[in-house]
Amino acid sequence: MPDNFTIFNKALEDWFAINQRTFPWRTTADPYKIWVAEIMSHQTQIDRVATHFWPRFIKRFPTIETLSEASWETVYAVWDGLGYYRRGRNVLKTAQILAKHYRGDFPKTRLALEQLPGIGKYTAAAILAFAFDEKIPAIDTNITQIIVALWPNKDLEKTSQALVEASHSGKMWNSAMMDLASYLRAGKPLEGAIASFFTPEVLKRFEPKPKKPRKIIPKKKTTKKHRIDVGIACIWKNGKYLAQTRPEGKSFMGFWEFPGGKREKGENFRDCVKREIREEIGVEVSVRPHFYEEICAFKHVDLCLRFHRAQIQKGTPKPLENQTLKWVAPDNFFEEKFLPTNHNALRRLQKMRT
Repeated sequence: MPDNFTIFNKALEDWFAINQRTFPWRTTADPYKIWVAEIMSHQTQIDRVATHFWPRFIKRFPTIETLSEASWETVYAVWDGLGYYRRGRNVLKTAQILAKHYRGDFPKTRLALEQLPGIGKYTAAAILAFAFDEKIPAIDTNITQIIVALWPNKDLEKTSQALVEASHSGKMWNSAMMDLASYLRAGKPLEGAIASFFTPEVLKRFEPKPKKPRKIIPKKKTTKKHRIDVGIACIWKNGKYLAQTRPEGKSFMGFWEFPGGKREKGENFRDCVKREIREEIGVEVSVRPHFYEEICAFKHVDLCLRFHRAQIQKGTPKPLENQTLKWVAPDNFFEEKFLPTNHNALRRLQKMRT
């Protein structure tokens, strides 16, 4: 099998010229429209995004400016049906940040893009590749599947970077790789020079795995609980800790709590705290190991709360989720209406030096 990246890219370009898929955001270099498509495609079948959700959203909010001026209620009405409403809120937050701090433009570095709410490593790379034609691989399951199949003993990131650098266009290369993987998983026969790379042994990697027969297990009377991990930041400054009000529509609305949120799959607690604080109040923090952990047992879930002391490294706290923020001295903790699940941590903090 040929192993020359230039030969592979030439075959890929020829194949893509005939077999490429058509999506409305592929005809634009507007990073705003590309970004919206990428966020929507994370959670919904791409054909539904192309024919329904993306056109509806872009018609209602054609620019960053129009989106940034909208309320969440207005955005929700257009986002409804996609699910994952936190991603929708992050889209609104990012639009507001870009309008306020970047004059409505997207930053052109991966580091700066990854600081925006809801934009991770893949989405940042996709924006740079598809909007700015940078030679950077937007490594997703599609590109990973092809690299691992053709170059199984090579480093994924280094190989994909070398491949895209040997191409004529970062936008074209990423689009072609994604379309090729989709084409192969559908079991369609390859034609042209690209077929020489995909031997029968390689093609087997793209065959759907047979589903195992589903075992019917009688339901037990007792329902197994699941666990939710929550990272919480006790941010201190000048002898006081930062508290915020509970959001509207949540239980214990109007109570005070420390900022934080649910740990995502594969994320450690300290990274969870940093991400949540960036998304909720717009600052970068240093996070110490947790000083207290509490398991709150409910009927169907065990809630694991880990409290970490933290300090602001960059930025000024802002209520990005329409909450109220307030600095509270430890001696005054119990004069405020804090969540009951925070009380034991409050007592620990009162004994600690600030």
